[in-house]
Amino acid sequence: MTKRDYYDTLGVKKGFLPQPDDLSQLKHIPAQAVKDFVNALNATTDEELDGRKLVAALGTGGTISMKVEDGIRIPDLDFDTVFSQTNSHLSEKFLAKSLDAFRLDSADLNYSHVKDLAIVMTYVWRNVTVPFCGFLILHGTDTLAYASAAMSLIMGQGLPFSIVYTAAQKSIQEMLNDAATNLRNALFTLESLYDANMAEVVVVMGDYAMLATSSVKIDDTAANAFNAPLHKYITTFNHLEYPLRLASWLAPRRKVPFEPTIWKGDYTHTLVIQSALGLNPELIARQIKDDQIQSVLIYSYGSGTVYTPLLEHILPVIEEKSIPCFTISPVNTEYKVAYASGAEMIKQGVVPLYMTMPATLAKMEIALRMHAGDTKAITRFMTTNYVGEIPTEQSRFVPMLQR
Repeated sequence: MTKRDYYDTLGVKKGFLPQPDDLSQLKHIPAQAVKDFVNALNATTDEELDGRKLVAALGTGGTISMKVEDGIRIPDLDFDTVFSQTNSHLSEKFLAKSLDAFRLDSADLNYSHVKDLAIVMTYVWRNVTVPFCGFLILHGTDTLAYASAAMSLIMGQGLPFSIVYTAAQKSIQEMLNDAATNLRNALFTLESLYDANMAEVVVVMGDYAMLATSSVKIDDTAANAFNAPLHKYITTFNHLEYPLRLASWLAPRRKVPFEPTIWKGDYTHTLVIQSALGLNPELIARQIKDDQIQSVLIYSYGSGTVYTPLLEHILPVIEEKSIPCFTISPVNTEYKVAYASGAEMIKQGVVPLYMTMPATLAKMEIALRMHAGDTKAITRFMTTNYVGEIPTEQSRFVPMLQR
């Protein structure tokens, strides 16, 4: 069996949907519901708009739309109910028509849910005949960074519209909540992107809007629950400026024709090895031997440091399987060889990446399919900027959050 045949048996080679708007590939959302959503958008008249901007909203559940029973949060509310409990002035500026894709705690999501949303948005874009601002997605915080980064990479370099994700730490039903404010800020961000002729995937939480490929969750209770450690924020809301001013380094995608790379399969093929005291190198080496593992990502302690005996056990297995191995820092800093263990790791062929964990894992799934069995091509793809996941001199910044 050749190397490419091996990858074929795992269903990876050419593992993209040939038609990214094929509703028959949906796993969680009824195809008819999507068609009805398109019909509702297309039925929008100038009289109904009355000067407002049309927004296509997708609900997925998450804390922002949960109710509380006996102290436990449960997904419950649809998008229209959430929207109705925000500032009434929003309905004077925006007409939001919605599809409630699913109602889940985001901890229960996997890539199949992300792919469903990608199929829906592609289908909507290709079949809606009336102008609309873009897509607003209500999401849970637990998997928000992973889902939005995956969406950004799936949609690719030809993205023709903007997608804004938002979430909340407290449900819209709770007396003191951040849901209403986040939803307002998300709509204003989507409006600004549309008015500036931008096409980007963005996360809005608290005082900040940031690229999806740069977002990471840093807190379970604070309103500013997400940080963007690799890029500057694309806009902020703490100065109460309207219209919003977007970062000068932003540029619309639209570099190539829009053709999303929606991959087949629900789970990652990358084994993440997180540096931790007491990690058993022999156990990790056995895990790498599993047929489903097609790449390895070493999550260093920081500054590129890693447990040296780990390398001694895993690198021979990685070489034997001829799979790529990368490393990133948990604090998402640019990889710098400052310690002997890091220098040894690079010397033995481990490739450093300058990306967040969520962006790395999603990009790897695309790389494994675009360049199945070709580790050199995979490495080139992973170390080259694709949709802005790697910061440039203009976009680079490490912000400090004020609490």
